Amino acid sequence: MSAAATRRRLNDAISGLHRFAGSRKLDAMHAERAGVDLNLAAYGVLSKVVEHGPLSLGELSKLAHMQPSALSRQVRLLEVGGHISRSSGSVDARVALVSVTPAGRDAHRRLRDANEALLARQLRGWTEAELVDVAEKIERLVADLRR
Repeated sequence: MSAAATRRRLNDAISGLHRFAGSRKLDAMHAERAGVDLNLAAYGVLSKVVEHGPLSLGELSKLAHMQPSALSRQVRLLEVGGHISRSSGSVDARVALVSVTPAGRDAHRRLRDANEALLARQLRGWTEAELVDVAEKIERLVADLRR
């Protein structure tokens, strides 16, 4: 296979993964299994707040690799759902900080557990070494594509 054909194949694989990851059916499946009405984009934002919060919206935008307008929609969804709360920054009251709520922590755990169970079922034919290998390669790919 030529280098150009290999790059096309890789691009097709990335496109397929992107379509799968952005699937409304996948969102619905995770939400149903977790009993939490959040899409995967909101879950990704919630994960950053759980891991790194409290955060300013600017910090959250960078960590989530999202444009402010897209982030704003997810933050609003999380806030209305009671998963995060906003407060004024102690240094600058104009800066809003977002923090996870107890309900948000619970929703995060439930979605994470549902996702892990679904992946375990879907990838049950893969060895641990294969899973580690593909995870490392995808992480490298994402890092290189972001540069």
